[in-house]
Amino acid sequence: MEYCFSPLLILLIIVTLPNCEAACNQTVSLNGNPSIVTEVSIGECVILHCTLNDIVQWELNGNDISNDDTHYNINATSGTLTIQEVRSNDTGNYTCGAGSISLIVQIPDTLVTGQYTDLTVGSSVSINCTTVPSIPNSVKNWHSLSFNTDSNELIIDPVMLSHNNNTFTCVVSSGLLAMSLTESVTISVLDTSVSSVTVQSLSSYVIGDDVSIVCTISLTNAIGPDVSSLVHPDINTGFTN
Repeated sequence: MEYCFSPLLILLIIVTLPNCEAACNQTVSLNGNPSIVTEVSIGECVILHCTLNDIVQWELNGNDISNDDTHYNINATSGTLTIQEVRSNDTGNYTCGAGSISLIVQIPDTLVTGQYTDLTVGSSVSINCTTVPSIPNSVKNWHSLSFNTDSNELIIDPVMLSHNNNTFTCVVSSGLLAMSLTESVTISVLDTSVSSVTVQSLSSYVIGDDVSIVCTISLTNAIGPDVSSLVHPDINTGFTN
């Protein structure tokens, strides 16, 4: 009687913190299944473990993975394939022998916090941009047609009517992303108008007196000084000696 034994195949995926030395926060085993699907986040460290009674050869989407690619580390003795920092384009089907692991890299959401609608003229606002989960060593900038900043915080101080309907875009870039992430917001400013103007002054003056005229301006949907004063140190009567 003739027996045929297939090579022993064990595939494990271990997801750790970015330095690959901390305790694993997720361990997935095929447990006899021919394939498995797992999700990881950008920047995480991933260890795929393949133990064969033969030469270990890892493939990504049917193409051999070479140890010459410094992004991957293949240990033929332990059968491991290590990705120190997962990139967005690491999504794919990893095979070793007859088993396979479909790795899905989750793209973070870009979130904008802070008020940017129904703003009041004269106010100050701070708008922040971030990703969830965070991307290691990522750079966040704000851009518009006439404005650029090298910070994840967009500060508008003071808010003016000219800011109304302006669009600002947060751009998140990283070497771990195949393409930058963007999120845009459109500023809206409440319409502002003069509701009333009141002028106050003395009814009569003596030649040589200082003249003080106080103009009170009341605005709608605006923050700022309501009173402007004009003080003239010497009133010219038009008379000459």
